[in-house]
Amino acid sequence: MDFFNSLTLDLKLLVAGIVGCALLALFAGNQKTEKRYMIVFAVLAAAGIYRFTHLPGDGQPQRSAATPSAPQAVPVAPQHKPLVSTFAK
Repeated sequence: MDFFNSLTLDLKLLVAGIVGCALLALFAGNQKTEKRYMIVFAVLAAAGIYRFTHLPGDGQPQRSAATPSAPQAVPVAPQHKPLVSTFAK
């Protein structure tokens, strides 16, 4: 169940569609509708396999917290003049 919950929403919908088509094909009343459900099942299974193997962001390297990034230069805070009272003028 943890595996199913770790999937993205589109993959969850594909899995539900695949399971639904498989059940409908098993309990189809005649051979013509069973063939249609199996075609839809095959298309959904192919889309699910493609989507599962090609996750978004595969082309971009992922950075984790453990990998150090390039050192960032910290800017030096500018020195401020101290406030001078103008009340005595």
